[in-house]
Amino acid sequence: MKQQKIYMQAWLDAHGRAKVVNTDEWYLDFANQLLPLVAESYIYGGKEMEEDQKQVALTCALYLEDCVADGGNWRQFIHWHQENYGRYLPFYTLTDEYLPDEINREDVVFLLWAINSPVGDDFDGVENPMDADLLEFADVLYNRLDAAFELAPISDYLATDWLLETELMQKKRMPLPIALPGEKMPANVERFLEASKGEPLLYFDSYDALKFFFVQSLKWEDEEDSLLPDLKEFDNFVVFANPKGLLIGPDVAPYFADKRNPLYNAELAEEEAYELFCEEGLCPFDLLKYGMEHELLPEAQFPFENGKELLQENWDFVARWFLGEYYEGE
Repeated sequence: MKQQKIYMQAWLDAHGRAKVVNTDEWYLDFANQLLPLVAESYIYGGKEMEEDQKQVALTCALYLEDCVADGGNWRQFIHWHQENYGRYLPFYTLTDEYLPDEINREDVVFLLWAINSPVGDDFDGVENPMDADLLEFADVLYNRLDAAFELAPISDYLATDWLLETELMQKKRMPLPIALPGEKMPANVERFLEASKGEPLLYFDSYDALKFFFVQSLKWEDEEDSLLPDLKEFDNFVVFANPKGLLIGPDVAPYFADKRNPLYNAELAEEEAYELFCEEGLCPFDLLKYGMEHELLPEAQFPFENGKELLQENWDFVARWFLGEYYEGE
């Protein structure tokens, strides 16, 4: 079988530049040395995995380049994560053996998790960051990276945003909007809170029930174009009233463990609620944030062992990683 190869253009594309610098050949050679190892692995073996194989090899080379230079997007990421979440990486319990200025096993496992957990339109599930095969292959790659650490040249031209975009790391998690005493709120919100007796969330099992509320309680015109007809295809709505306005989450009511929510379904929440954190546009972010901050999503969990603990303890990072521009989006 013909041995595949990563070409210089792919390396340059990862760096967002057209000009080759003196360290590029070394790191590209290193990536190509890793390719057969990746291709023969249990996780990435098979012709249909060729693009993933190249991505793993390139990612390892980018990681090594950043570690040797003690800079770049990798260093930016771990220090950002430490500052925001109190540890260098999500998911993993790090010991004193973890050295942020060197190569680490946990780093390599996380990079494989990131490759296996695509975001946006490519989302098709979340990799278990504790998967035994993932951990085992990360060890193999770690040994190669560790052996190369003292040999690799220092680059002054590191790739940017190859792991997580700087803009996304700079986004601050905002406090939920709260009504201040005497503050004038939109008419829709005032009418909502009057109908709900001050409760910020209401639940509706169908579009017809939601439409009835719009007309009877919010005093909207009873005309189809005025009643959000795009919501007809959905049911099980959560409506969240806050000083900024009303947010509507279709098909999410079964996940909210609110004593006032007759639509709550713990079994369904256990199976599906994690998708709110991973699929763009499924749930308005302020509603998701309200649910987590008020402990209304207690059954949200990844569909693998220790999935509840891993999601509940890392939910803000997970939402930021998977939701992208929808994280604290308008």
